[in-house]
Amino acid sequence: MKHLLRFALLSALLLLVACNDREKSSFANREALYEPRYATGFRILSYDGNSSILQVINPWQGAQGVVKNIFLARNGEPAPTPFDGVVVKVPATRLVCMSSSYVAFLDALDQTDAVVGVSGAGFITNPRIRERTATGMIADVGFDTNLDFEQIASLKPDAVLLFGVTDENEPIANKLNELGIPSIYIGDYMEYDPLGKAEWLVAVGEICGEREKAQSRFDSIAAAYEAYKQRAATVARRPEVMLNAPFRDVWFVPGDSSYMVRLLEDAGGNYVCRGEPSRISRPISGETAFLATQKADYWLNPNQFTSLEELIRENPRYAAVLAIKNGRVWNNNKITTPEGGSDFWESGVVRADLVLRDLIAILHPELDIADSLIYYRPLH
Repeated sequence: MKHLLRFALLSALLLLVACNDREKSSFANREALYEPRYATGFRILSYDGNSSILQVINPWQGAQGVVKNIFLARNGEPAPTPFDGVVVKVPATRLVCMSSSYVAFLDALDQTDAVVGVSGAGFITNPRIRERTATGMIADVGFDTNLDFEQIASLKPDAVLLFGVTDENEPIANKLNELGIPSIYIGDYMEYDPLGKAEWLVAVGEICGEREKAQSRFDSIAAAYEAYKQRAATVARRPEVMLNAPFRDVWFVPGDSSYMVRLLEDAGGNYVCRGEPSRISRPISGETAFLATQKADYWLNPNQFTSLEELIRENPRYAAVLAIKNGRVWNNNKITTPEGGSDFWESGVVRADLVLRDLIAILHPELDIADSLIYYRPLH
């Protein structure tokens, strides 16, 4: 009898493993509805009927080999059995956005009416969202570990679009799952290619039932970006550029493979702190930073500073910096909210082409590429 019981348990275990293997295999063999050209964090697979599977890959810092499967169910089609993932009925018409860039993706698809909740309404620049939040049509559900789960549940969202800084956010996803609320990690911030960030528009489009529109709009953005990049590649001289500014006495500068440095190089500039191949920002000493600014023709993105006077007040030595003396300090805070939100990190994530155009106009005015800037403004 013991042998029979042991055999039955072993058979059941093998069957379960086989089923899981078949599920993984079936996903591996599924036709790709969309394979990103620039993004590395998602892909969209076909499924029977009109449904699809969104695979989100390594959606937070430090993630390795993490794949989140989201079954996007259409016309009542059930998810495969077994299915280790989240099921979302699409098109999703009620969404909670945990990042302002998600609002920008929806805005680019004319889907802002689908937003029923946001995290940190004061940091969102979108006028439509701010208006609807002020009138109570959109709820502010809180931040990070201080989310109001009861409020989220009351909104009856089709899905919560999550922001995963680390796997410490997994308890939030698990809590939402307990409440029967699907959640989807949107990993745009993990992309270091500017067009890789923008390409998440297609993933959001699939969730909203607007993939074709999303593909068309992204293709236009990518084509414009590549055209601007080619224009910048023709310049005879690439100016040296310093990035960022001290924050609480620490100056962080990005690595050579980072998002901002990629934009800078595509705009025909040289990064004055180059030499560190990492994608991650690193702290440098005040003296090292000052020496770097002495070599820079331009100074971009000086954090919270809004005037040259503020910069010099932070450190009187900056008065001798070439970029300040020549009036070549520009910040990406032209459109902000009173609470400190920035449209550069909202719609600028989607419109990588317009961000690049701004940078080319700043670094290479001789190209006469734009009459006015959208995200940047000079400091006086």
